[in-house]
Amino acid sequence: MSRLPTIQPPADGETLHGYGCRVLAFVLETGCTATLSDQDLELADHVYPVAIAHPEVLVLAVDRLSAARTEVLAALARRRRMAEVPPVPEPSCPPVRELPGGRLSPLQPQPIARPPAGMAVDIHF
Repeated sequence: MSRLPTIQPPADGETLHGYGCRVLAFVLETGCTATLSDQDLELADHVYPVAIAHPEVLVLAVDRLSAARTEVLAALARRRRMAEVPPVPEPSCPPVRELPGGRLSPLQPQPIARPPAGMAVDIHF
């Protein structure tokens, strides 16, 4: 059983651009993104325009670098999709038929009947 290739962590004094170019070269050489962190992949994507902008880069190298960048972006997209938590579906209940004044109707207080103002009520015992 073969092991997946790994990249050495950034060396002391190595710039971020230098490490990003090394990560991009690692993907170009091995085609492996599984052992790289999300930050490494994002850094490789960030330095891609710098890598292809060099005047001595051949068209064939640009095509290969572009293919490596495509792998980097695909790995990032795949990881983002896997990190998303799917929504919990609501339980499906059969529809309840609501009848006016039925068991499930909203409770409403009975209106208070007050006599009109000026009317006196005589109570005799």
